[in-house]
Amino acid sequence: MTRISSRSLGLLLSLTALSCSSPPTPSDGGADAGVAPPMVCRTGEAWTADRPAFRRATADWDLSAVRGTRFATADIDNDGFADLVVQSGTTNVRTNPDATPPVIHTRVLMNRPKMGGGRQFVDTTRASNFLATRNGEYGRNTTITGFADVDNDGDVDAVTQVFVATDARAAMDPGDRGTVLLNDGMGRFALAGESAISPPHDDGFASQSSGLAFVDQNRDGNIDAFVSYYYDPSGGAEIGQQPTLFRGSGDGLFADVTDSVGLTLGDTMASFSMAQHRRPLYGATACDVNGDGMLDLIGMAYGRQWNELFVSQPDGHFVEQGRASGVGGDANQDFMGDQSYLCFCQANPARCPAGTAVPMYQCPIRGWREGYNDQPWRLNGNTFTIACGDVDNDGDMDLYTAEIAHPDTGPASDRSQLLRNDSTAAMTQFTRVDRATSGLVPGSSPGRDEGGISAVMFDFDRDGRLDIWYGASDYPGNFGWLFHQKTDGTFEQVSRAAGIYHACPVGIALADFDGDGDQDLIVGSSTARDCAQTWRMGNEVHLYENIAADVNSTSIRLVGRGAGGANRSGIGARIRVTAGGITQTREIQGSFGHFGLGQELVAHVGLGSACAIDRIEVRWPDATSSVETFANVRANYPLEIRQGEGYVRYLPRTP
Repeated sequence: MTRISSRSLGLLLSLTALSCSSPPTPSDGGADAGVAPPMVCRTGEAWTADRPAFRRATADWDLSAVRGTRFATADIDNDGFADLVVQSGTTNVRTNPDATPPVIHTRVLMNRPKMGGGRQFVDTTRASNFLATRNGEYGRNTTITGFADVDNDGDVDAVTQVFVATDARAAMDPGDRGTVLLNDGMGRFALAGESAISPPHDDGFASQSSGLAFVDQNRDGNIDAFVSYYYDPSGGAEIGQQPTLFRGSGDGLFADVTDSVGLTLGDTMASFSMAQHRRPLYGATACDVNGDGMLDLIGMAYGRQWNELFVSQPDGHFVEQGRASGVGGDANQDFMGDQSYLCFCQANPARCPAGTAVPMYQCPIRGWREGYNDQPWRLNGNTFTIACGDVDNDGDMDLYTAEIAHPDTGPASDRSQLLRNDSTAAMTQFTRVDRATSGLVPGSSPGRDEGGISAVMFDFDRDGRLDIWYGASDYPGNFGWLFHQKTDGTFEQVSRAAGIYHACPVGIALADFDGDGDQDLIVGSSTARDCAQTWRMGNEVHLYENIAADVNSTSIRLVGRGAGGANRSGIGARIRVTAGGITQTREIQGSFGHFGLGQELVAHVGLGSACAIDRIEVRWPDATSSVETFANVRANYPLEIRQGEGYVRYLPRTP
């Protein structure tokens, strides 16, 4: 059955005029019949590429003066609207609003009603206590923020990480490291106790954190955190810092369990050849790639090394399967098209095959180390983000990689690509989909750098098929490319037509900020390299409101039982929604990818012309992967499902 939340009753009376059916009947999800709200049908036309899908609404939301490149989003104060944390990505420097001019590197922006109608972001950074330090100072440096309910009290808390620069800026290091901030439910934070994930001030370990993803690895109902890192400053040019799994105890404290769960990798040449070595990572994603109910961990490798895929095992351990699964890199390892190799051959003809091509570029280029650059572990991609979602609606999670690839490196350098999940119960396996066949070819000119940094899967036009936003940055001719999935499963690049043709994008936040049922996108702007000529006012932050189509959809927020059940944020839950003869699958994930790209802890599902949901199935991330099902659910209402209640709560709609 379905039952309405008590706080929605008054609102629903005003919606009766919008009903397109006779009085509803209760669903069969529980023992006691409850009251279902009126059916609401959206009858707008499906979106087509001849009209805008987004409008730039930056000024409307009071973001015109905000600068930043890293974002996190969640409903911080439990008012039903996604709020925003903006970070500059600057290392080793604290925020100091009292300086002249003010130094602002982190902002907490609350989503509030705007006088006269609409919504706006209001800066509450100081009042939120978000930048407090343990010694009473203010302005703590953060470069990554993720939100999850780590203490199981019903609101989202914040976990922050820092990329500590070890170059000439090392002397400026204020000593800020990872921090856990506990929320009071109203958007004011207090520092949790010190633990492995939040070490003491200036602990001497110069962590270069690059990604943060939440899991519940042992499925005890408490949130755990997976943190990726860049190069190991003491390990040489090939070695990355060991990615770390921190196990939460449900009170804001975390213990390092990396070794005990089998995540530890090596640093010997033998481990390199076996793809079992530590790699420099530029991001982290948690996703259940084999459908067994346990989140697997993905590390995005830089320096042309294999990506890491740690597949969860029934005994609670992980096995690294990046190379074996096809996630590590593509099969092309022909380095003879690399211009640096050709320059090497030009200088050392006796050490290269006869007839080796002449370089197309002026030598030297990047340099070539024989026995190093020609090795399999060095012939993959520069992966910044891997996004996870069920692109083909077959019930498993597919992947999309965002890669930086340079034209001089030749075809062996991996390009951004869709990976179709072909896993079985016995084997985790992905097939790389040809870019030309799929239509997933970024629009930068041939011969230019491909600068993939961010990527996210979302159904922007709510037609029941996931689309892909791909942020290509930092190089001439790079933009954010929006790929719309067509009915035949191929994609068309529609950025300019859709009104979201953003140059040099870096960092995103995806959420339904205005509460109208579709997902909006916040995009940061890079000023690196030639991008500074485009964004002369700095790292501008722009909000693109979704105006694609007035069709049907649903959004689902999960609340687990906490300790002894599923974690309160529902992270790792799998949701299957059947409507209009189609079943779509979503996972609750939170932050992912390069420096923790932001997405709210809500599952959004486009339903197209279907204004009723036949069935919702929730597989909870608890010890038994328990499943609850709900039938005859109304579309076009925000839904909340609490583990074990046996019914769906309908939350207030925004007209």
